[in-house]
Amino acid sequence: MAKQSSIFNFFNKSPPPVAKPKPSSSVPAEADLPSSVRKSNSSPKEQAKHVTGQQTSKNTSSKKNAKIAKGGFSKLFGDKTTKNESQPSLFKAGALVWAKLEGHPWWPCMVVPQPLSGLQMRGRGRDQRLHVHFFDEPATRGWVSTKYIQEYQGSESSNAKTGGRFFSGKPVIRRAMELADNVMSESVETRLKRPQCTDPSDNEEDDEDDMELEGSTLTDQELSEEEEPEIEGAESKPTRRVSRATTEKGNKPKRRRITVASDSDDSGDEFKPDQAAASTDDEEEEEVASSANEEEGRGESEEESELDSPVKPVKRKRTVEKPKPKTMAPATPTEAPKRAPSAVTADTKSRLSAFSAPDSFESQTAGPGTSGATVWDHEKLDWLHEDKRKDAGKRRQTDEDYDPTSLYVPGDFLNRTTPGMRRWWQLKSDLFDTVLFYKVGKFYELYHMDAVIGVNELGLTFMKGTWAHSGFPEIGFGRFSDVLVQKGYKVARVEQTETPEMMEARCKTILRPTKFDRVVRREVCRVITKGTQTYSVLDGAPSETQSKYLLSLKEKAEEESSGRGRSYGVSFVDTSVGHFHIGQFQDDRHCSRLRTLVAHFPPAQVLFEKGNPSVETRKILKASLSSSMQEGLSAGSQFWDAQKTLKALAEEDYFKESVEKDNETGGVFLPTVLKSMTSESDTLCLTPKEGFELALSAMGGCIFYLKKCLVDQELLSLANFGEYIPVDVEMEKAVGPSSFFAQTRQRMVLDGVTLANLEILQNVSAGSEGTLLERLDTCSTPFGKRLLKQWLCAPLCNPTAIGDRLDALEDLMAAQAQATEVSELLKKLPDLERLLSKIHSIGTPLKGQDHPDGRAVLYEEVTYSKRKIADFLSALEGYKTMQQIISALAPLTGDFCSKLLRQVVMLKSDGGEGMFPDLSAELQRWDTAFDHQKARTTGVITPKEGFDPEYDQARAGIKSCERELQEYLDRQKKRLGVKNMAFWGTGRNRFQMEVPDSVSERSIPEEYEVKSTKKGWKRYWTREIERLFAELQGFEEKRDAALKDCMRRLFYNFDKNYRDWQTGVECMAVLDVLLSLTRYSLGGDGPMTRPQLLLPGDDDQSAPFLDLRGSRHPSVTNTFFGDDFIPNNIAIGCSGNEEDGQDEGKGQAPCVLVTGPNMGGKSTLMRQCGLVVILAQLGCYVPAESLRFTPVDRVFTRLGASDRIMAGESTFFVELSETASILHHGTKHSLVLLDELGRGTATYDGTAIASAVVNELAEKICCRTLFSTHYHSLVEDYANNPAVRLGHMACMVENECEDPSQETITFLYKFVAGACPKSYGFNAARLANLPESVIQAGHQKAKEFEKSTICLRVFKKICLFAEEPSADGTHFASLVQMISSL
Repeated sequence: MAKQSSIFNFFNKSPPPVAKPKPSSSVPAEADLPSSVRKSNSSPKEQAKHVTGQQTSKNTSSKKNAKIAKGGFSKLFGDKTTKNESQPSLFKAGALVWAKLEGHPWWPCMVVPQPLSGLQMRGRGRDQRLHVHFFDEPATRGWVSTKYIQEYQGSESSNAKTGGRFFSGKPVIRRAMELADNVMSESVETRLKRPQCTDPSDNEEDDEDDMELEGSTLTDQELSEEEEPEIEGAESKPTRRVSRATTEKGNKPKRRRITVASDSDDSGDEFKPDQAAASTDDEEEEEVASSANEEEGRGESEEESELDSPVKPVKRKRTVEKPKPKTMAPATPTEAPKRAPSAVTADTKSRLSAFSAPDSFESQTAGPGTSGATVWDHEKLDWLHEDKRKDAGKRRQTDEDYDPTSLYVPGDFLNRTTPGMRRWWQLKSDLFDTVLFYKVGKFYELYHMDAVIGVNELGLTFMKGTWAHSGFPEIGFGRFSDVLVQKGYKVARVEQTETPEMMEARCKTILRPTKFDRVVRREVCRVITKGTQTYSVLDGAPSETQSKYLLSLKEKAEEESSGRGRSYGVSFVDTSVGHFHIGQFQDDRHCSRLRTLVAHFPPAQVLFEKGNPSVETRKILKASLSSSMQEGLSAGSQFWDAQKTLKALAEEDYFKESVEKDNETGGVFLPTVLKSMTSESDTLCLTPKEGFELALSAMGGCIFYLKKCLVDQELLSLANFGEYIPVDVEMEKAVGPSSFFAQTRQRMVLDGVTLANLEILQNVSAGSEGTLLERLDTCSTPFGKRLLKQWLCAPLCNPTAIGDRLDALEDLMAAQAQATEVSELLKKLPDLERLLSKIHSIGTPLKGQDHPDGRAVLYEEVTYSKRKIADFLSALEGYKTMQQIISALAPLTGDFCSKLLRQVVMLKSDGGEGMFPDLSAELQRWDTAFDHQKARTTGVITPKEGFDPEYDQARAGIKSCERELQEYLDRQKKRLGVKNMAFWGTGRNRFQMEVPDSVSERSIPEEYEVKSTKKGWKRYWTREIERLFAELQGFEEKRDAALKDCMRRLFYNFDKNYRDWQTGVECMAVLDVLLSLTRYSLGGDGPMTRPQLLLPGDDDQSAPFLDLRGSRHPSVTNTFFGDDFIPNNIAIGCSGNEEDGQDEGKGQAPCVLVTGPNMGGKSTLMRQCGLVVILAQLGCYVPAESLRFTPVDRVFTRLGASDRIMAGESTFFVELSETASILHHGTKHSLVLLDELGRGTATYDGTAIASAVVNELAEKICCRTLFSTHYHSLVEDYANNPAVRLGHMACMVENECEDPSQETITFLYKFVAGACPKSYGFNAARLANLPESVIQAGHQKAKEFEKSTICLRVFKKICLFAEEPSADGTHFASLVQMISSL
């Protein structure tokens, strides 16, 4: 094996070497074990003391130790050392030589005496070393073994030219050769007078005999210029790590390249570096390289490999203050303690040791002998500092078009790095904002700033060295990547896309391959972000069932219009199922429709064109979507316009397969939805239709990003597109109420504010506890849960469709036994919607060798194959379970009243209304396609005969050739008269005819050619055998190729019926949701009733109304104090309950003013009303005694008090913005819930605004309204208004007197007619535990305010009495009553 390079280019000074006794035979020799694995029972301080005692035995044990070390070295690397052909005594002082320190390249040197002792040579035999001066700038010196000393004959000698032993193209060595050439002409005396390095190292001061290299450590300045380490691939090879100071002169350390051992089959275990014995803080830095393919090194020439080692011995700049000797603790224990044989193999220990780290994080951040935190090498790079960083286009951060996702890496820096690290920096340059999981063999490794993130966020540990470096096994990718992605990071998976053999073949095609060519190719195979997760076999299972969307947004302001509106183009996709939505719509100045969109389809990531979003849109992105990742793309190049988008779709040919399935002509390359957005006059579909330019541009930004993440082919080729139309757009098109509500596709509008205020999807803490979704969701399948959420965000408006859902619930209630059986079967179904997307991704021919993932070399390929097969078989089992569900419900379908239920559970093949596809034939076909159990255990699919034509053809060819060969052998037996002739051989030597020696030479035909012999036999080949064998090999290659691609082709064949498979999933999702609603309808905590919806007429006599009796809150079963929930009646726009005592004239009032004490239940009542209406239009039973109402087109809410600090909006501004949306978009069919409007400003301003809003809602819009208030003057103003009714939450007051502390308020939580006289705020103050003195002072002030208010009213009445000549005694009596109350 060729010598491979080390990761670390420089080493710290060596501590005093320590002799070690020969280890027992039961464990590997210490020289072969990594230093971090070696154990000791003594402390580092005791070890240091022990060094002195060992010096006496050094000479006697050195030879033995040297022999052990050499043996271990030879086992690992092979004995390739070149014997020194010249006698060392020939090299006198001043002689020019080539010298080589182990682990370093050959270097031009001059033999000089050691400046302190005057010695030129020391040691004997193999340990003999010569002192040399290295030609360098600045000069350095060191002791070099005489084995590695050769005569220097100048840079023009054959040995120093291309192909020669000492050739190097490295600038530093070329410069050293120039310096050596300059002194060749000088005399020996003149050479020795030249300036030389005279500074001693600490090693020479402590133990001169043990000095090996002066200046082996670097200053900070030099470290910043240090070359980056090379990362080469290596295959399964035991790790070996040896400290520089582990042995004394007789057992010198072998600088060895560290290669990471591949995991065994049980590599699924979590990788735990801390399981390896960690070294002490005093351990010196070791020469470590994490690597992956041992064979990769075969492609490197010895010269190139050596240059990738530490470039040169560098003079160590000494500080003024000398380090104290006690800091020179030995790097390894002085003794090898006796240990019992361990169950863990040495290979495993070696592999773990490559990732060993200090026991605590503190020891990682603070280096030996230092008090501060470690400054990593990448932190010393000047061009990487925050204030000096540039993007790939060399633009500074202050430039307008600066790209924060890229990084400028200087070319001279790249040229100084090693090939592997050069590639890392090249990738980092393009993906600066992304964490690179860089594949090295069987490990993903993180370097520099990425390694710091890995340690901080993933709990990984730093490997030893001056540059940040951490990693984990390939099998852990899914877990580690998901953690980072959920925390908002981007993760790039970088794979090796070449084997060492492929690299060798590539290098042979290059005229003069450099060291940068002699490294396996690595490519980015996937970039994963929060919005682009596809959950492939490498990624693992999804952590949640709900969809997460990638939203692309394009805006066009329309300032010229009076409403200052704007238009939006949107494109959003759930990448886990590959379903795209695309649309364009106009919006108001409050961005109501955009807010509704992001509430219904919450994006995990938002893309927008830089400089495009308006201030209002940016406020939404900043406030409403603060938890989403947001990324601006450059206009044109990244965020495409409509024309470029259509052109890219045409060129990439994403939809070729799906269009051929759906269209007979095949001439149209776009799905129907996208085609409808192109100009009808353009047959090539390259021109956008007017009104869809923004939508297609947003689609372009989405496609660009998916392309960047390398998932565009697998997602777009599904051709799963739907047009997004805002829910309230249809309302504007409707002519009248009848036509509007008669449209089956129309949905109720629930905007983001309403969803939040009513806690439909999330509570105020962003959790699910207490929400309507949590209460309803007992779905058994993930796709059912997603559909329920969609239904809940957009309930129905059509009474017929709502009635059909309610019929379905009643049908299922009547068949409880079958419903329970079906529910249990549904629980067995996997997430088939996402599995179909996975299978499509694996099977699509678009994602072949053109995709880097198709070239990736994966060491856990068998594991991934098993996962793919397990997913596929899981899908097949799921569809078989669906067949059982259909069979279980088949006997009942004739009795079902619901058309919807019949559609989802009846087979399409039976005719009639059924939509469920008949999958039995297809499932039977897949059952017999291959051996399922064998495929599951082996990870290989071997198709049965008749299923895969390519495989069958190859097998038929093989059988034909083997039959012909056998027939040929039979003919030869007859020809020679030998019955025991047979074919012999394996591999490429097969089909040699064995003929016994008893057959005479004259009987052997001329065409027989001897291939091999054995005692008593000769083996022959003929031209005919050669021809048939060549044909056989050709068919075998075809068979192997077919088998290798068999899984993809099988998945592709399965995916051809994608529409049927998807339809089956959709039918089961509907059934699952209906069963969930059935369980809720049956399991209520009180009476549950079927709501009655009436279609309103176009005339004024059929006004919208709501009559709700005995209603309860759908999500709250008990009061705050633990009592049962008190049911209430709510009547809006119709006559109320008799007990409410409503006036006859106010029976049709659309607005109800709600008053009552603080904490009396007003807000709960309003939320309860809104939720019950939503539940009814969802098609579900409601918690009430009865419900009759006309459909609601939209529910508006203005509940609670909150500000939007991130958007710069105060509490009162938020209140008014939400109110403005109500007044702009409300219709007579809307339901409005307004809670305490106007409390965020002065009393008079608030009262005035509230009064005006009530007037607008009650008399102009005439929508059903619940308006709660504590403004009692407002109640008085509308007490006689026929459009407004009064109601309040009842309470019982005991001990009502002047002293508020004596009052006892009992909340009755009952909604009754009339107004509440007081709000009883001091009761709430007492419950909140305000100090009694504060309450008393407040009460005194309240009496003063009340007196002032009455005085004002008296004055007002006197003025009215004076102005009204017809005033009678009744008016005068009321005036007297008010005065007497004062």
